Amino acid sequence: TADSQFYFMEMNTRLQVEHPVTELVTGTDLVEWQLRVAAGEPLPIADQSLIQHKGHAIEARIYAEDCSNPLGTGFMPTAGELHHMSVPSSVNTDSAVVRVDTGVSSGD
Repeated sequence: TADSQFYFMEMNTRLQVEHPVTELVTGTDLVEWQLRVAAGEPLPIADQSLIQHKGHAIEARIYAEDCSNPLGTGFMPTAGELHHMSVPSSVNTDSAVVRVDTGVSSGD
């Protein structure tokens, strides 16, 4: 800069893992938008006030931690056996959407 000072601005140009929540309530495909912008195209909707919100969405993450970690640090991630896991079936109707993304199942 003109005053010979160094300034740092952090930018996060990645989509966050929560982006499916935004996509569900706005009906937008953020991955498509990001690819279009990267290809030099303008945003499909430049005026954000035109983006309509419909319904609600919740994201939940389940972690496994070992509070008796022998290293003494406690609550370290662990990949122990998953004895039981039950999730709702995916549903997509006019009145409801249940989306389930998982990388594990019972017995893993």
